[in-house]
Parts: sequence; structure tokens; C-alpha cells
Amino acid sequence: FGDFKDFSKLTDRQLRVFVTDIMGTVARVLDRPRHKLLFRNSWGDGLYLVFDDALAAARCAMDLQAGLSALSLSDLGLPENLSLRLGGHFGPVYRGRDPVMDRPNYFGTHVSRTARIEPQTPEGSVYVSEPFAAALALDPDREFTGDYVGAIPLAKKYGDLPVYLLRRYGG
Repeated sequence: FGDFKDFSKLTDRQLRVFVTDIMGTVARVLDRPRHKLLFRNSWGDGLYLVFDDALAAARCAMDLQAGLSALSLSDLGLPENLSLRLGGHFGPVYRGRDPVMDRPNYFGTHVSRTARIEPQTPEGSVYVSEPFAAALALDPDREFTGDYVGAIPLAKKYGDLPVYLLRRYGG
């Protein structure tokens, strides 16, 4: 899950730029075949992405942060502090038909857990759960790693959860 801190403070003029330039950049990153997305959805500034493996999710998360950090927000007339925060978790989810949207969607308690990590993530960062970090540790190429942050209180009184700051290995 992801969202942009202070999105709700944007003006109508800034919202048009946000949709075109910021979400346009997000869409271009998500379109890369290497990300192997199973599902994507957005609402306003919110992102809901589903992958079938942690490595693909980590690559996408870091590519999103890199793509967005390459934009000059001041040149676009957007606040400099507008940045994406992402939360990731690795666990079973269930595919089913969403009766409201009338299309496939993904459900389960692990979806809810992921949604509770993102609001606690600092802007411009990616926090992941322990199962996500553990799955990355099994990658023989060690492309990514997680630095232990600690057990943080999750949003909406969902309890405490050990989280890790996602980063490229050796970086």
C-alpha cells in the first residue's frame, strides 16, 4: 500500500498536475514488465498493489521511489514535502470477485495488515514486515535487504508489528 503525505492539502490546480505528472510517473513504473503485478488499484493518492513474490514487490517499491524522486516538484508547482510512503507485507491473500467494482480483487487479513503499515512509514521510505524481509533474505542474489526499525504501533490500533526499512543491498 502507498499514499502521499499531505495529498489532501493540494489545491485544485495542483491536483491536476498531481494526476498527470505524479500518478503518470507511478503508472509508467507499474507498467514495467519486471514488476509482475497481479493487481493494481488507486484512489486519489492511494495505491494498492499485489504481487506474487516479495522480490518483484521490492523492485517495484524502490523503482517507484526512484522515479518519483527524479521529478522536480517545485518545477511542477507542487509542495517539496509531497512524497510517497509505501508499506509492504508478505502473506497469503485471496482472489475473488469484487461485487462493487465488478472485477477481480484481492482480500484477506494480510491485506489489512499491509494497509496498517503504510501510514506509519516515513515519507519517501518503504517499510516492510518481518515476513517480507525474511523472503528477501532468501534471495540468492541479495538485491534487497531490510534494516530493522523496531516494533511500531500500526494504524487504527491494529497492534504492534516489527518492521524493516527496505533498501538495496549494499546501498
